[in-house]
Amino acid sequence: MKKTFPFLLVFSLLLGACGSQTGSETVFTENNGIKISVSIASIQWLVDLIGAEHVQTQSLTTSGDDPHTYEPTPAQMIAMAASDLYFTAGVEFEAVWLPKFTDANSDLKVVDISEGINRIPVADLHGSVGDEHEGLDPHIWLAPENMRLIANNIAATLETMDPENAADYQLNLADVLAKIVEVDRQLSQMLSQTQRRQFLIIHPSLGYFAQAYGLQMVPVEVDGQEPSPTELADILAASKTYAFNTLFFQTGTNPVNVQMLAQQAGIDKIVEIDPMTYDWAANMLSIGESLQAALN
Repeated sequence: MKKTFPFLLVFSLLLGACGSQTGSETVFTENNGIKISVSIASIQWLVDLIGAEHVQTQSLTTSGDDPHTYEPTPAQMIAMAASDLYFTAGVEFEAVWLPKFTDANSDLKVVDISEGINRIPVADLHGSVGDEHEGLDPHIWLAPENMRLIANNIAATLETMDPENAADYQLNLADVLAKIVEVDRQLSQMLSQTQRRQFLIIHPSLGYFAQAYGLQMVPVEVDGQEPSPTELADILAASKTYAFNTLFFQTGTNPVNVQMLAQQAGIDKIVEIDPMTYDWAANMLSIGESLQAALN
């Protein structure tokens, strides 16, 4: 049966989303495939591989977007109103927008695909984690073991919603898990024998990645904020202690701030990473190669 939505509510949400950041712009077509919205492009990559021809997908954020400040576009809200399923991963904007999505689409099924993942606190500027930090690290997709769990959760949901194609989902899942295992193998090989274990990064997005490969992430931001003068002094001291030669920064970071910090820390090499890209396997290996070069 064709779904109907409260027109005034959807219209008001569209007005509220005008002028916001742009993620993917998906127009769902009228076919029998499951229409799925996700928060992160790497999760969309998983859904596309597992669901294949049986699904249509949109990711609300993509390369260069900031999930901390993201707001959906009008086109995304239209696609959301037509979605059958939303995979939530616990990123920040969902706390505000997920209730609005379900208000606009009462038939929307929401599934938490992070079930089973051990979430970690955000590392502090000394590379340790502790209870003094509010909230948990949302970048769960940046570790192979977490992606394995997410993939299994996605497949289980699709099989429940579409049991006729369960065999296809299981076959595709096996292929995806093999890809994840191979990425993990290559990263372990790259990073197991590096001379150093610590790396400096502006935004603490690689906490799960660092944990997976025995690395120590030293972030510049503290609880998502620029460091205070005292904290900046500690960062510069840590830079000397660990002899950092590379500063990592995330796509969308103010380049002036990046250059200024690198100059103050005496760092010559600046490397951009983008944890929001679609092709998870290629991106993880690219990050791994950059870290290997920085740590040797």
